[in-house]
Amino acid sequence: MLSSNPLLETFGNAQTLRNDNSSRFGKFINIFFSTSTGSITGASISNYLLEKTRIAHQVEGERNYHIFYQLLASTDSPLLEGLGLEGGSRLFNYLGNRDSDKSTINDAADFANTCECLTQIGVSQEDQKALFGLVAGVLHLGNVQFEEKGEDGEPGHSEHAKVQDDSVASFKKACELLGMKEEDVSDAILTKNITVGGKTIKKAQTVANAAEKRDALSKLTYSSIFLWLVTCINETLDKTSHVAQSPSKKRRDLLAKISDGNNDDTVFIGVLDIYGFECFQENGYEQLLINYCNEKLQRQFNENVFTVEQNLYSAEGIDWTYITFNDNRPCLDLIEGGNGTVGVLNTLDDAWGGMGNASEKDIKFVNQLHKQYGNAIGTEVKKSLADEGNTSHDYFVTPKFGNDNQFIIVHFAGEVRLSPVHLGPFRNGFISDTISVSPNLSYFSFLHCRFDTQLMASWRRIWKLSVRS
Repeated sequence: MLSSNPLLETFGNAQTLRNDNSSRFGKFINIFFSTSTGSITGASISNYLLEKTRIAHQVEGERNYHIFYQLLASTDSPLLEGLGLEGGSRLFNYLGNRDSDKSTINDAADFANTCECLTQIGVSQEDQKALFGLVAGVLHLGNVQFEEKGEDGEPGHSEHAKVQDDSVASFKKACELLGMKEEDVSDAILTKNITVGGKTIKKAQTVANAAEKRDALSKLTYSSIFLWLVTCINETLDKTSHVAQSPSKKRRDLLAKISDGNNDDTVFIGVLDIYGFECFQENGYEQLLINYCNEKLQRQFNENVFTVEQNLYSAEGIDWTYITFNDNRPCLDLIEGGNGTVGVLNTLDDAWGGMGNASEKDIKFVNQLHKQYGNAIGTEVKKSLADEGNTSHDYFVTPKFGNDNQFIIVHFAGEVRLSPVHLGPFRNGFISDTISVSPNLSYFSFLHCRFDTQLMASWRRIWKLSVRS
């Protein structure tokens, strides 16, 4: 368990403006104990909300995930031979084309620790080399740029995108490291399959569409690596248990018994580690989900600390002063829907599930929100939602300025201004079926020797899912 923490930090933490080692994912750890001996019998980790947008973009002064810089600081390692990482972070778009000179982080030493932790959880040298190759492939994929293609195939003005000549080397290297055929990736990124009347036709993509697909593939690749890493850690933790049965089956059976109250010998302590409330200058889909999660946790706290306990006091006839608290249920209804409210998430699904380009979908989304919940009172929250003729929502605010492309949600911790530009594109994926079903990915050969058929099937299903950023 101790070895797993720095490993998860390497792939899931990053330097931010406020913290040099900020966790950019959430996790829930089950630590199982034997009631008869008091000793730890096993553990498992569940991960949530990996910040995928960071893979393709970071604000000025922040870094991408630590693992990228560790690789660049350790190019003399035999494990990184042939990955094309010489030259430093300035050569990679996904690292902001800027140097990382934060003195408090020793990336070379951290890389050595990462390799040691991988060895401790049972990842061989061969698999480590394959793993680092996939991470490097993400960096090279980010360097692939596109331009408009003219009728003769040369640069020109059209809606057809092509890989820039200067990016061909990066494109070839990315495909090599990811184990994909160049023609498959090119076809998947530069065209889109449209099925009409049972017939499938290919439509050329614009430069913007191609860039979105490239970033979506990079995010899916990295998030899949992270998921594999968590699964690998769980398998190792299970192997240290004294229960003589399949690790995955043991964990499932144990959790089922504990939840049903049928296991007297084993109990567990659950530790939740997740983002706090977030509000930045630009807030997108991830901030919406993170703050939504915090609202759910706040609701859980309110229910168990205030509602349940005070009802118990009343039932037992205890004399005490009733504690009032702000009920955030209406805010949750606004986000997830309920009590006659469609909800922001469902409205986003509806807007981005229809026809039209990104700009048209953004306009549709915001217009629907303002129509359903909007008000024009600035940032003041109204006192009553039940006023006659009042169709607006207490926790939704229409900004006085920029209300055509922004809206505000009033959370328990404060107001957050969101823009559809940062919601829609990260909400939906652009991975083509050509990539999704490709059998030639190095992912599969890399994982096949380590996991059983059921896990491999799950991994393939991950590739068939659209990116949920």
